[in-house]
Amino acid sequence: MDYRESHADRGADYDQSLAASAFDAYMARWETINVEEILSRRFPDGVDRYLDFACGTGRVTSLIAPHARLCVGVDISESMLEAAKRKLPTARFVHADLTKEERDLGQFDLVSSFRFFGNAQGELREAVLGVLERLVAPGGYLLVNNHRNPMALAHLILKAKGVKHEMDLTDSGFRALLARFGFELVLRKPIGVWKYRGKLMSEAQRDESSEKRLEKAFGAQFFASIAPDTIYLFRRTIR
Repeated sequence: MDYRESHADRGADYDQSLAASAFDAYMARWETINVEEILSRRFPDGVDRYLDFACGTGRVTSLIAPHARLCVGVDISESMLEAAKRKLPTARFVHADLTKEERDLGQFDLVSSFRFFGNAQGELREAVLGVLERLVAPGGYLLVNNHRNPMALAHLILKAKGVKHEMDLTDSGFRALLARFGFELVLRKPIGVWKYRGKLMSEAQRDESSEKRLEKAFGAQFFASIAPDTIYLFRRTIR
């Protein structure tokens, strides 16, 4: 199935579906924590022009928008965009498939795209990166994640038990793919490495201080190779 078609009618229930899954809710919570930390450390003076590609319901858009002087979100799902507009009425949202149509959006100092690359098929990933290569200004930044790493400990254990999955985007493969389009890795932030067993993945809530200790213990960049979710910050090289 073409990933373009997968979220057309998900605007009404997408946020609730994330919240209903203990594992997805955990990842979303720590994505929020890490995005805020990256913004405060890497962009202390804010961002002039920001774009959220495949913005969906505006979950990540709403995190970064307060740090940006101009905020734009783009998605191909009208229902997802309607949900995003309710969260951020002051932002500009564009309904378009930029891999198939031209839009004069200009270039951006920071572009984000979350929960897209791990789900998209190979040809769509490459088509989108061709678009993002044009949208990210030279020297600008791309903030993305991969939440479907087949080499994550949890997935390797499930595979050993005979549970099949269609994940194919490894940490090394993702970095190599981005490098082909002129994006240089700045940092990686792995999330949830310690959630390697089914019971840990299904727990709705743990002690907050314990979670912080575990995320800190397994937060070094080299753990990204076995993390179920990793946030990446890339810089577009000037060529």
